[in-house]
Amino acid sequence: MTKDQMRIVDQLVKDIWPEIYTPIIGTEQVNYMLETYQSLENIKKEIAQGDQYFILMADDQPVGYTAYRASSDEIYLSKLYLSERTRGQGYGKQVFAWYDQLAAGKKIRLNVNKYNQRAIAVYEHQGFQCVEACQNDIGQGYIMDDYVYLKDLS
Repeated sequence: MTKDQMRIVDQLVKDIWPEIYTPIIGTEQVNYMLETYQSLENIKKEIAQGDQYFILMADDQPVGYTAYRASSDEIYLSKLYLSERTRGQGYGKQVFAWYDQLAAGKKIRLNVNKYNQRAIAVYEHQGFQCVEACQNDIGQGYIMDDYVYLKDLS
């Protein structure tokens, strides 16, 4: 991923994240997570560690982004975000079809905030099953309160 592409992802993060997560976790935690986990520096670090980032395009415009990390038996889908104006138009379905091909013979795993009902509905519609609940202390008194979802394509 080029520096220009990383800057596009960074702008998508800044546009999409607050809209999705502020109603769920509040402005302070959103800002903390943007600075700590979704910053341009962190994106560079994740790419250096092997994460694969992709910009999702529609009509030659960036409308979202996705990222994953592959291991021998699974794909960890760490990020899949679409701009509000493009949700519900089939782009997510296309991305999941791509992930299904990528993960053929493996499993796809992801985490989702327990209160992100829209995303949970999408994942379940795409054949993912909830396999556990987890809470992770992310510092500064904040907790990530998630479900782990799995889709077995093996």
